[in-house]
Amino acid sequence: MNRHPLQHPDSPAAGPGSTPGAPAIVTDSIRDTIDSIVVAFILAFVFRAFIVEAFVIPTGSMAPSLFGMHGQHRCANCSYSFAYGIREPIPSPEVRDYGTLFTDRGEIRSFSVRCPNCSWDGEGNSELNVRSNQVVPDSGDRILVLKWPYDLGGPWLGPKRWDVVVFKNPQDGEVNFIKRLLGLPGEVLQIINGDVFAAPIKSVPDDIVKALDGPPPGDPLEARLTDEQMKRLARVMKIQRKPRVAQDSLWMLHYDHDFVPHTFERNRMARYYDPPRWIERDPGSALAWSTRTPLVTFKPTDTQLHWIDLTGARIEDEYGYNNTNYEPNSRNSTPARAVGDVLLSFVLFPDGSEGELSLMLAKGRDRFQAHLASDGTVRLERFNDSIRGGFWEEIRKTKIAQLASRKPIEIEFENLDYRIALRVNGDEVLATDDAQYHPNLEDVLKSKYEDGHGQDAQIAIGVKLMSVEIRHLKVQRDVYYRSDRFVEHSIFNGAPGWGTALNPILLRESPQDFFCCGDNSPQSKDSRLWTDVCELLRERKPPNEYRYGTVPGDQLIGQAFFVYWPSGLRFSKNSMAVIPNVGRMRMIR
Repeated sequence: MNRHPLQHPDSPAAGPGSTPGAPAIVTDSIRDTIDSIVVAFILAFVFRAFIVEAFVIPTGSMAPSLFGMHGQHRCANCSYSFAYGIREPIPSPEVRDYGTLFTDRGEIRSFSVRCPNCSWDGEGNSELNVRSNQVVPDSGDRILVLKWPYDLGGPWLGPKRWDVVVFKNPQDGEVNFIKRLLGLPGEVLQIINGDVFAAPIKSVPDDIVKALDGPPPGDPLEARLTDEQMKRLARVMKIQRKPRVAQDSLWMLHYDHDFVPHTFERNRMARYYDPPRWIERDPGSALAWSTRTPLVTFKPTDTQLHWIDLTGARIEDEYGYNNTNYEPNSRNSTPARAVGDVLLSFVLFPDGSEGELSLMLAKGRDRFQAHLASDGTVRLERFNDSIRGGFWEEIRKTKIAQLASRKPIEIEFENLDYRIALRVNGDEVLATDDAQYHPNLEDVLKSKYEDGHGQDAQIAIGVKLMSVEIRHLKVQRDVYYRSDRFVEHSIFNGAPGWGTALNPILLRESPQDFFCCGDNSPQSKDSRLWTDVCELLRERKPPNEYRYGTVPGDQLIGQAFFVYWPSGLRFSKNSMAVIPNVGRMRMIR
């Protein structure tokens, strides 16, 4: 049988005895397989190098947004579940013993945790306060990082303030860090009372730019700007407010009334126990309000407005994640800062055709009230203390749909970044503008600066003339970026961190300088505290020399965007966490 010269021997036209060329067929098959594998490796390498790369979170510097290696605990007093950081791992023959830590003398000791919801640390000799305790740890979150947008850059794809970014640690050059991006090239930045303030370099007086752009003073305690220069700089710096998409990740729990403590009594083991609680303001309020269970109710006994106040533990930048071996008198601890930026949220079930709900938030001397009437009238008031005794003045008013009896209404009232906002069912109905509420940095800098000075928050809820039920009552506080002092090296002891209060930092536009901090501010070694630099960056010459406290643009790897494998679920208490926890897979904001 004649065959077409281009016909393959394995085609139907080739008979069973057609064996010539068989070795060539095998060789071609092997070559095709090798080519496919090589191409797959090349594509994988290109994808990892330029598109997306996976990372594991090693530490808790971004907690509770992202977890490093951690343990899980359910409070024995309020049943609230929370994560706590693992710090000093000590191997064990069978399971890894993370229940002990080394003392300064090298001794092994037990540890305890403190609940971030009710402050309970009186576990006694319970499961988390035993010398021989063994804890199987949960691994850090595994995340995906987008690289190509930062490689392309530009106003739409380049790095943006509040992005969660991965970059090379300037102190090491090999280790990857993950932090939140707070400062951008071409601005002067300063952290004051936990908030981020910045000004474009072009709006800053030339003598101030020159002072900040020069080499740091020989004495780290020496101020780089005079008092007069600090005042002029304060006039041009603006607070950098967080967008809603980022802020949702930055609210941190102070108290969730769905987890009411079983006891409010201090015992000999509970050294720091002072739980938050809602207390009736006066005897008349005690008759109308019931706050002892997660379901809070109000039944009017007269025509007066009756209040409940949030009391107990002060709202501070505390992290349940950090509260292992809580020792406020140890040399390694730092005092907590008062936080005035808070969010009050709950679901309201009104019952009645008339009446009014009132909410109060205070941050230091700034006090605001929101009033929501049954007919849908909404008013926002601010306390004016310009005259003796002071008075409440209305600054905003609007009208929404009438409150339907027994229909749930989601209420959110916040004081955030010097802006008051009231949301009803997710829609913002009232908010202040800069003319009504703004920070006065000159006033802050007139006296000696202290973190959190005068920032104490007060929260209250009042009702009159209508019966209500309140469910899922929660108070959260904003992230608080500390203006910590250097403690890592004796020469820097007492000096302000880079970009912190009284030590603003200039971020160059060319070469690009960025400023990054961890959400877990008390336990984050970040731009504020870098006192060393790796050899690669040390060798850079002017005008491209490295500036302390910055992340060079060419050291940014990409933007973290998805937790694809959070710590998993367990088959049993002591098993490894291997079951995928789909519920915690999430976008990173």
